[in-house]
Amino acid sequence: MMPREDISPDIHQKKLARRFSSVWLIGPPMGDELQALVCHLFDPEEARVALGLPSYVPKRLKAVARRAQMAEAEALPVLERLAARRVIYGGSSGYSLMPLIPGIFEYFLMNGKETPMHRGFGDRITRLFGTGYVKDFLGWVRAPAIRNIPIEEHVSHQQTVADADLVEKLLAAHDTFAVLNVCQCRQSVAFAGGRCKRARVEDGCLLFGSFAEGVVPQGTGYHVTREEMRAVIRERWERNLVLLTANVSHESPNAICTCCDCCCHGLETINHFGGMALMAEPRFKAVVDVSACTNCGRCLRACNTRAHTIENKEHHYDPTRCIGCAACLSSCPEGAISLEPNPLYIPPSESFTRLFLRLSPKVAAFGARAFLIRLKARL
Repeated sequence: MMPREDISPDIHQKKLARRFSSVWLIGPPMGDELQALVCHLFDPEEARVALGLPSYVPKRLKAVARRAQMAEAEALPVLERLAARRVIYGGSSGYSLMPLIPGIFEYFLMNGKETPMHRGFGDRITRLFGTGYVKDFLGWVRAPAIRNIPIEEHVSHQQTVADADLVEKLLAAHDTFAVLNVCQCRQSVAFAGGRCKRARVEDGCLLFGSFAEGVVPQGTGYHVTREEMRAVIRERWERNLVLLTANVSHESPNAICTCCDCCCHGLETINHFGGMALMAEPRFKAVVDVSACTNCGRCLRACNTRAHTIENKEHHYDPTRCIGCAACLSSCPEGAISLEPNPLYIPPSESFTRLFLRLSPKVAAFGARAFLIRLKARL
């Protein structure tokens, strides 16, 4: 289907845009850009059906059609079309509406297609996210949903064993591995006319356990062996990509995003929009030996979170921006950087359920904060 450009939204598209702007869908403020994005993804009939969808938790056809005030026979082909296009979730459990990002952004782009609709969406969502609306949700309460996962060789000399934080633990805990066809962040930046300085669009996310099982049937990725996954991780790390994953233990199925500061929306949030509130304290943090530092600046090029800077030709290090990735260690020719245990470290949650229970009060606080900010802006 061709994208719908420069079309004034009808009443259903406007209502759907308002729905996507909800703080409970982590949405951007209501405005022309959001309405244009909704018109790009949903025609008026599709928007009408989508308004009947629940958020997050799927519902069966009967419930969706009733909420949309449509006959089931009328709603079903529209739902199937939207699900096949991957702009809503559709599966054996029913249908549901996802947030724009994270949600539709990843689901829609992960198969690597480059149709006019995909290109238009990638361009629009990149520009919309770049407005920084996520700042409404951040900077007030820490909600450590994400953690960095380091390479073992950089912590093996420490007295403290890294345990569940290590990539090797994650590799050993699972038998099924997969790599997505593309990195959605790098792809969307490419659609917007940009280019990654560290990696390729094809360097997609890494999946472990049950997360990896459905990618081949869905056409969104390919399986690899444990040794192949180990080699992929090594190659990504050598490009100074940051390995970010959900803050759960190695036994849980999971995904690793191999992120760069020029394309990754997660790192964009960390670097510009208060997203450090989402990062768990790492097991180790970098420490700089000032007496050995020559102010060469090579660590700046390796660091993705701007923990290292040069001011007045002198190196400065901000430990509050360090996520423990250790990229700066390898870049330092003088060996002036080392890792030391972080006293603020808290082990990851045992599962996604435990993580959700741990974060739910803080997520509610984020939502309440965003609601008050949005309400104040309207007054």
